[in-house]
Amino acid sequence: MTITREWRGDSGPTIFSSTEPLFFLLLPRLSDCVALPGVLGHVKCDKRLMHALFRSTMIEADVCIVGAGIMGSAAAYWLSKNPSLKTILIDQYSLLNSYCSSNDANRVFRYSYGANVFYTKMAVESRRLWVSLEKETGESLLAPSGLLMLMGEDENSNNFNKSSYRTLTQSKLGAEWLEARDMKRRFPQFASTEAVFDPNAGTLLASKCLSLLSSRARESGVQILDNTHVTSIASDSSVIIQTKNASDVKCGAAVIAAGPWSNPLRRENMVEITSTRQQVVYFNPETRISNYRSPKFPVFFADQYYGLPAAGIEGVKVSHKGVWTPVDPSEAERTVDPATVEECRKVCQRFVPELADKPVLSTKVCLYDMTKDSDFVIGRDPKHASIVYGYGFSGHGFKFAILIGKLLAELAVGEQNSFDIARFSPSRIPVSPVLPVA
Repeated sequence: MTITREWRGDSGPTIFSSTEPLFFLLLPRLSDCVALPGVLGHVKCDKRLMHALFRSTMIEADVCIVGAGIMGSAAAYWLSKNPSLKTILIDQYSLLNSYCSSNDANRVFRYSYGANVFYTKMAVESRRLWVSLEKETGESLLAPSGLLMLMGEDENSNNFNKSSYRTLTQSKLGAEWLEARDMKRRFPQFASTEAVFDPNAGTLLASKCLSLLSSRARESGVQILDNTHVTSIASDSSVIIQTKNASDVKCGAAVIAAGPWSNPLRRENMVEITSTRQQVVYFNPETRISNYRSPKFPVFFADQYYGLPAAGIEGVKVSHKGVWTPVDPSEAERTVDPATVEECRKVCQRFVPELADKPVLSTKVCLYDMTKDSDFVIGRDPKHASIVYGYGFSGHGFKFAILIGKLLAELAVGEQNSFDIARFSPSRIPVSPVLPVA
């Protein structure tokens, strides 16, 4: 059987014929069309032609997820539990790529959110789901250590610590107020005379969480299209995901979880994000590493900085809670500034003295997708209910990913949400106070 396709370009029609049925499926995967002996003979074509050919091989699915970071992968994981659904997960890069902010050694898990009871309740439910995933897979994802909120010189941070203590105490979640004697006995690594301790906190092994969720989804039948750049989304009776270098996807529902790249894919009057550049430094405790592993060494907040124990990496993570440096996510500088390393050393000198002169193990630049109020965007497009959005996680969303993925999956298939998400409406006007990241 011979298959024929016609493409009308600027110089007139071009006819392609092939006796290979897979030719027109395989061809668009190439970056350029070259001579393919036995299939295409001597004919060559350009990228415009390949894109036109791709349009003739549109893929169909029940749900298509744009963005294979932690939120998109978590949504794919939950959708994969329904074997009757055909789900596609798309990412512009390869899975677990270095541009993906989710693909780092670790992330903070905490109940402490100042006076914000809503996020504390959300964290409680998220912890339940993370533990359930650990039991399901036999993998350890959350390393318990607690969160030590050190009293310092920054008044806003100190007030956050105090209000977290009140909220956790009122919710019977076991917060402790530690004084100098307690600090010296329990956490001698720290130079602070006063702190609030959240015993429910810990470290999520971020890269492991991301890898596990995407692999479980793939094993359960989710089709993953990596290195596929989405250019636009159209919606009528169905949703069309248009791509630059691959097949377009026709689906019943779409989930947009593109992180810092979400702005071009949202409707004009929906909540906007600012992509920001955040720098992370890992210090190597060397022979003292055992003193900096969880649970001996907790996650910590110190004025405008935070840190994590050596979990998922042989180094202690130190970073600012959120420097507002707007960037183009596709062009952001990926090398950490020397000045940032020195600032992190100064924080260690003040709060964790033994780390101050230790060598740098590694550094990383992460991108945040910040909303003006630091609240998330989770919900359906106000004009097209078949398009679901999950973005704007503002540097503190990872801990909730297992729950957020579930909520996005519920929205995609028309189920009632298992957690109240009215606060995260895509069409809201951001007015809430800004929350701390991490």
